[in-house]
Amino acid sequence: LATTDPQKIPVTVLSRCLQFNLRHMAPETVQAHLHTVLTQEGVAFDAGALKLLAQGAHGSMRDALSLSDQAIAFGAGSLSAAGVRDMLGAVDSSFVLDAIGALAQGDGQRVVAIADSLRAQGVSAAFALEDMARVLQKMAVYQAIGQAAGADAANGDAQEQAILQLARAMPADETQLLYSMVIHGRAELGLAPDEYAGLVMTLLRLLAFKPPGFVPVQGGAVPAT
Repeated sequence: LATTDPQKIPVTVLSRCLQFNLRHMAPETVQAHLHTVLTQEGVAFDAGALKLLAQGAHGSMRDALSLSDQAIAFGAGSLSAAGVRDMLGAVDSSFVLDAIGALAQGDGQRVVAIADSLRAQGVSAAFALEDMARVLQKMAVYQAIGQAAGADAANGDAQEQAILQLARAMPADETQLLYSMVIHGRAELGLAPDEYAGLVMTLLRLLAFKPPGFVPVQGGAVPAT
């Protein structure tokens, strides 16, 4: 008897079983293992595809392998970032960066236009908010480590450098506020009239509560005079 859903087992049976509570794996660990497995199996892939699969698995190696099988079938024997993104309904990172940039500038019209574009492409609102949370978490780290962030971003790709620029353009307290709103907005999607209404309201909520008196500048944010 083995299950990943122990709450459905009667208590009298459960008390006589061994329970192993496995921790979620880090996305980097999942990605590295997928790299090893796919290389051994001779499946063509790119790094972007593995990153998306690792994120979509939410810490479960079993789910990562299942998603990989589906993606291989979807991609006719190979894995590409574009194919995996289409299969998962994931959002292109440029949309997330544009949305956060529009929020940093207080541009509500652009925020709504980005959300409408995501709707038109059939991208999952849940994935969009999850990706926003990941970017905001990196921004908060860059804001916390100060000048060391520049060296870290220099060793990364163009996306990491774009995240650093956003971290410099948005006040740290605003980053924390947006992260909290994004996380709560993701949890509330099921309560919204539809998921895109929930996405738009989550994005516009920051503009409604945007701390007054700040203007974005290169290298940080300063009080407006």
